[in-house]
Amino acid sequence: MKAAYLHKPKDIRLDDAPVESVGPLDLLLDVTAVGICGSDLHTYLSGQIGDTVATASLILGHEAAGRIVAVGQGLTGDRWHVGQSVAIDPAIPCGECERCEKGDPNLCTNLKFIGLWPQHGALREQMVHPARSCIALPDGITPVSSALLEPLGVALHAINLSKIRLGDDVLVVGCGAIGLLLIRLARLAGARHIYASDRLAWRLDLAANFGADVLIDYSQQDVVAEVMRRTNKRGVDVAIESAWASETVNQCVDAARNGGRVIIVGIPAEDFITLRASASRRKGLTIKLSRRMKHSYGPSLDLAMANKVNLEALATHRFSLDETAAAFDTASTYADGVIRAMVLPTA
Repeated sequence: MKAAYLHKPKDIRLDDAPVESVGPLDLLLDVTAVGICGSDLHTYLSGQIGDTVATASLILGHEAAGRIVAVGQGLTGDRWHVGQSVAIDPAIPCGECERCEKGDPNLCTNLKFIGLWPQHGALREQMVHPARSCIALPDGITPVSSALLEPLGVALHAINLSKIRLGDDVLVVGCGAIGLLLIRLARLAGARHIYASDRLAWRLDLAANFGADVLIDYSQQDVVAEVMRRTNKRGVDVAIESAWASETVNQCVDAARNGGRVIIVGIPAEDFITLRASASRRKGLTIKLSRRMKHSYGPSLDLAMANKVNLEALATHRFSLDETAAAFDTASTYADGVIRAMVLPTA
């Protein structure tokens, strides 16, 4: 069984991986599609994300879909069967801690998460995963769209935190895959005007397709000044940060109206965020940091199957497992108009 291992920053090589045993409550999966997320790129570029450091070779990849090859002996009934397509929830909450018992598995204090040290991820031909962290899929959804249900769920959780109301003005800073999904969901939630900010022209073009009606190139324009000009100095009701949480956090703070909401989705390259306290305090802002997703796979699947969100449009580049290193190079250098680079291990 082949897998793509990250040995050190920017060093991904294909190698043999040990065959895993299938536990009684596990599924053995052929991995059909894996998306390369910005959080994968943190580990790829620097060997760590936040305070989590990869101290040995690691298989990355957490946006994933698969096909069942074998079913654990303890899984009775007809819910799971060989050949069935599944989305792979990368999170394995304990189900026993206080947060899990309170209904917040995304905040589990004993969480295991594939593709994050020390848990190997999905960039391999086969993997074993707990059935309770797999989502059975209907016919008619492709492996690529199935894998991208994970970032859709992340975006949906952030939108739920934002409490967008009909007629709200919304700013989304950063128009990668998550940002584009935030724009689409904000439009579905009833936003009046959606301001989209990015420094890459092709991302802004897609932002318009996903529902943004004001496009701001922040390599050429002052984001805050443009928002204030267009809102008659009022600001937006909701500002969502979905880049790498550097100067973009304060752009959201400065662009939000008094009493507005700021949602931080992006993960900074350094393990800290510099927040201008005076503006945040004077405005009385509600600032929330969004952690993954919360019970979002079902609604995300419903949105995809109803053609409310075009997940396939995000998958601009596709690679074989042998080409994983090239996929990461393309994604990390923003080459060739990339939005989401997808690796198809068993295509």
